[in-house]
Amino acid sequence: MKSFYDEKEMKVISSWLDDLHDKIPMKGGEAKYYEKSALKDENILVRVEHFLGYHNPEITKLILSQKAIDCLTELFDEPPVLFKEKVNYKLPGCRADKLHQDQAAGWNAYGDFYISMGIVVDENRKENAALSFMKSGNYKKELMGEEWKPLTEDDPPYQPEDEYMLLNANPGDVIFFDSYVPHGSPANTSNRSRRNIFLTFNKQSDGDKREKYYADKWAVYPPNQVDHARAEGSYLV
Repeated sequence: MKSFYDEKEMKVISSWLDDLHDKIPMKGGEAKYYEKSALKDENILVRVEHFLGYHNPEITKLILSQKAIDCLTELFDEPPVLFKEKVNYKLPGCRADKLHQDQAAGWNAYGDFYISMGIVVDENRKENAALSFMKSGNYKKELMGEEWKPLTEDDPPYQPEDEYMLLNANPGDVIFFDSYVPHGSPANTSNRSRRNIFLTFNKQSDGDKREKYYADKWAVYPPNQVDHARAEGSYLV
């Protein structure tokens, strides 16, 4: 959906992400993940999770607008409940995200269907790691491979090429996709960031699983500090 958020709203969101990049996480708030750059000799922030709620009320209200809730309600045929949220910073030198289904990241332990809302913050183009999605709809609502493993180690274009599209998108555009559609992106080899926000929801009838999900995740894959950046291979899907 083009221009879901207007230029003024995106300036607020972009400025907030700049501040979040440098912010010391609040207790019970943001979870930051740093990795070693795949292309440069430096450690970089790759994503931030668990940032919505009482400690960011204005941003939460802006991002989770009634317009967004209405769209998700139409897609689910019932109200949505936030399951998880993250910002992928995709700074220059950031690794590729191999072709995968989000459901493969252990989500079956909490439910069998989710819809994610991707908010485009920076211009998305191939050179700065634009997302590639299966566009044909030729997939089932089930895992196509093993849990925790990507579907292929290749970068876009994926095979068969006529079933995938590189999604050129602009700030303010929004992408809705379910937890089974295959997608991925190449490494960011440009000098421009590609920040996108991803909010994932389940049906209201499936309950509120957000705090349980994060407690479980942090027990096995906790946030880290820039001086303790993980190697590229430490992140699975």
